[in-house]
Amino acid sequence: IMPSLVGSEMCIRDRNTVIPTPQGRVNNLRITDTDFGLGPKNAKVVIVEYASLTCGHCSEFHNGVLPKLKKEFVKTGKVRYIYRDFPLDRFALAAAMVARCADKDNFFGFIDTFYRVQSQWAKAADPISALNKLARLGGMDQNTFNQCLINKDIQESILNQRLEAVNNFDVRSTPTVFINGDQYSGGMALKQFQKIIRDKLS
Repeated sequence: IMPSLVGSEMCIRDRNTVIPTPQGRVNNLRITDTDFGLGPKNAKVVIVEYASLTCGHCSEFHNGVLPKLKKEFVKTGKVRYIYRDFPLDRFALAAAMVARCADKDNFFGFIDTFYRVQSQWAKAADPISALNKLARLGGMDQNTFNQCLINKDIQESILNQRLEAVNNFDVRSTPTVFINGDQYSGGMALKQFQKIIRDKLS
């Protein structure tokens, strides 16, 4: 599945300021306490992202756009951000499993690291070995790493989340972002995200 950077309805001539029409809408994204989130639960705006840890466009979003959105909106209590896995291949699935095997306080640290050095581990001759090295740097011991990759419960949880996204929320590519239920491509520019969020906050 190849991500779509720009929706067909977006005006190419000025993608930094033109706001695309939502590609769809979901009234109930079924957010629960089991979701991995940042920001207050009662925030006026909720962003739910579906991403794959081996997706290049997801890496661009996480390294270039999301940190600025977190600083402006999440850390100031205006937005709640939810991250959900949508693995596109077995290595993305393995990385997602490893992140979940870290304790919940370290989950986003692992996710951020995997995206920041994605080109190093995902394109390595042995991606699992490269993941292992990153996990050790993050404080995960070898036994925990080994047991994590054979944990069927975690694997099924991730794959069920992906299946739900396809069947119930019409997610077809990564990154896909829902902002208060409105569906957008995660390939939008920072200014576009800011405009959409500010409009929903007003």
